[in-house]
Amino acid sequence: MVVDARGKACPTPVIMTKKALESIKEGVITVLVDNFASKENVSKFAASQGLTCEISEKDGYFELVIAKGYTCDIVKNEEKDDSKSKSKIVLYVGSDAIGSGSDELGKILMKGFIENIINLELMPSTIIFVNSGVFLTTKNDDTVKALKELEEKGVEILSCGTCLTHFDLMNDLKVGEVTDAFKVMQRLFDADKVIRL
Repeated sequence: MVVDARGKACPTPVIMTKKALESIKEGVITVLVDNFASKENVSKFAASQGLTCEISEKDGYFELVIAKGYTCDIVKNEEKDDSKSKSKIVLYVGSDAIGSGSDELGKILMKGFIENIINLELMPSTIIFVNSGVFLTTKNDDTVKALKELEEKGVEILSCGTCLTHFDLMNDLKVGEVTDAFKVMQRLFDADKVIRL
């Protein structure tokens, strides 16, 4: 089965892949995508389901071959790291600044907030960065350093692939991983509590 998701915006390639996999009990599907973010998101989705995924780059697009129903050594992400699901608190960061009035002050406040998460008794399981929030995982060395410490403690750091592409930051990601709207919604709906900055 071939899933041609070229030209489709996030999270459509992941949704198309999910539907194709649900339609078969066992077999192989080939997913075609034409951008880096979609390639990453589809391959990570396959891994999260415990499926093997082989990726090759063709003439201007990526081909992902996903096998379902065969024995493989990939463990679902949720099973692999129990620490990520302990608190079920998701921090949603939609900007590189907090509050309104002064962007300069807002950026200083955001830096302080991010740097102090490590000092909390109960840390978030996931931090999601969207819109200009992705500058905190790419261009801001202070927040990148703090987020790397959190990642080492088991906090999942996710940056919106569409947002990274919009700001031309896909190659500048320094911490965490690229994600899509489907995975973001999964994390938000699975959370016990969502805190928005």
